[in-house]
Amino acid sequence: MFGQCLLTGVGISGVSTGIYATFTNDKNDHRDRKNEYITIFSIILVVSVFILFIFHNQSESLVKTNTIMGGGGISPTIGGGKPPF
Repeated sequence: MFGQCLLTGVGISGVSTGIYATFTNDKNDHRDRKNEYITIFSIILVVSVFILFIFHNQSESLVKTNTIMGGGGISPTIGGGKPPF
C-alpha cells in the first residue's frame, strides 16, 4: 500500500517538475538549475505521498459489507422493503 503511494508520488513529482522546468526555461539564463529542480521534486514527492497515504487509508474503511445478515452486502432495511428513514 505504501509502495503504491510512493510510486504514484514519484510519478506526480516527475511530471510536475517537468512541467515546471518547461515553463521556467529561459534560453538566456545559463546557470545550473539542477538543485532547484531536485528541491521542487522532493517537496512535491513528500506532500503527494503524504496526501495519497492519508486518503488511501481512509477510503478502504468507507464501504463495509453486511456479511452477518447474509445479504451479500445489501442492507437489511432496503432488502426487507422498509424505507431507510
